[in-house]
Amino acid sequence: MNMSDRTFTFQIKNEIIQRPLKKQEKLNLLSGIFATSKIKNDEATIIFNNKNLLNFLIDLLNEFKIPFNHLRKNELLIKLSSFFNPKLKLERDYFSGIFLSSGSISDFKSLSNHLELKFYAFDKAMECLSILNKYDLEFKLLKRNNRFIIYLKKIEHICDFLKAIEAINSYYQLEEYKISRDYYNNINRITNFDIYNQQRIADANTLFLENYDFIIKNKLKSLFSKDELYFFKVKKNNLDSSLSELVRLLAQHNLIKSRSSLNHALIKLKNKVKKYNQDKNKEKIETNQ
Repeated sequence: MNMSDRTFTFQIKNEIIQRPLKKQEKLNLLSGIFATSKIKNDEATIIFNNKNLLNFLIDLLNEFKIPFNHLRKNELLIKLSSFFNPKLKLERDYFSGIFLSSGSISDFKSLSNHLELKFYAFDKAMECLSILNKYDLEFKLLKRNNRFIIYLKKIEHICDFLKAIEAINSYYQLEEYKISRDYYNNINRITNFDIYNQQRIADANTLFLENYDFIIKNKLKSLFSKDELYFFKVKKNNLDSSLSELVRLLAQHNLIKSRSSLNHALIKLKNKVKKYNQDKNKEKIETNQ
């Protein structure tokens, strides 16, 4: 995980620990932290690399008189038999605790979005996945390095999770970025579509000019009606005009045509030139034989 990932992850975690909590909410949060910990012989091992998070956990343990030992500077060994939470609710604070101890999230400006929660116990991972997916969050499960990981990829679902754990400031920040990103993506799609259309029109006009000049040089005007030839002349002088605009221009000269008839004339022009060239090539081949 790079520094920008940690920045947004810890922004969310710091927002959680600064939230005022009642006694039961603190117990639920502790339950969430313990749910992701490595448990052996009734002792939970928890590692917090962030000093603020570690101090927050130590304060909670002291408040509820839960014994613990420092294994290393950032690692605690906690006696679980001293922890009781008979009124546990698997709601906001429980999942906040899970995110505090094992959650990570990609930077909100990352090209790909990713939120994951890690567990040592398969049953805890499945319990969390089942509860969260009742709200259509679409968490998925994978196993990596003996850890069970549930994760999200869609930014909409990540926003919903942040809202669910009431990391409101981070949620608004991500939601604002999502709206901004979607807006600019739409603008880019429209711009690209306009560029494509402009190029398509330019290519069509180039082909028309080549075909029109071809029938003039090769004296093929007799293949077309008087109205068609007049239309070609008007179009040549008004290349930027759409078929609808050309219909109006022709009407000003008492030539009433529909868009479909004009389009048919252009297709006829292309096909006549193509057939003429095919016939010429065929004659060359027969002559050489």
